[in-house]
Amino acid sequence: MGSLERFFEYALDFEKTYDDDDWSRLERYFAPDAVYEVRNTGFGCRIEGARAILRGIKHSLDGFDRRLTKRTVDLVGAPVEKGDTVSLGWTATYKTPGAPPFVLRGRSTARYRGDAIVELVDEYPDGMDAEGAAWIETYAPDLGLNAAYL
Repeated sequence: MGSLERFFEYALDFEKTYDDDDWSRLERYFAPDAVYEVRNTGFGCRIEGARAILRGIKHSLDGFDRRLTKRTVDLVGAPVEKGDTVSLGWTATYKTPGAPPFVLRGRSTARYRGDAIVELVDEYPDGMDAEGAAWIETYAPDLGLNAAYL
């Protein structure tokens, strides 16, 4: 199985995990020494180790995504596979009563060693922080400090 197919398998299992909170199903997708980075945003981070990565992602979902009414994820453009690396653009659209949808835009890049992700990077376009902060301030101020998870 190629890196692109493996990444889509991970993405499908990620959505199942989002629904049922069973994080054990995702452990197999990451090398024990994997690194996850979030770039070009005020909530940037670098997390090392598969279990720490999954805890960090869960913390982010619990602090933001799951506090809103609905979240949908869509691909933007065609994914790119080069050797052991996959990169794809995406949007996550969040809805909550009384507010227009908020569309978070980003790009994920995963580098593989064999069948396991050794590096996962989520990167956001310039200005995404300001858009998110303005939406939260206007339509979801009850998120409070959780805005840092956007």
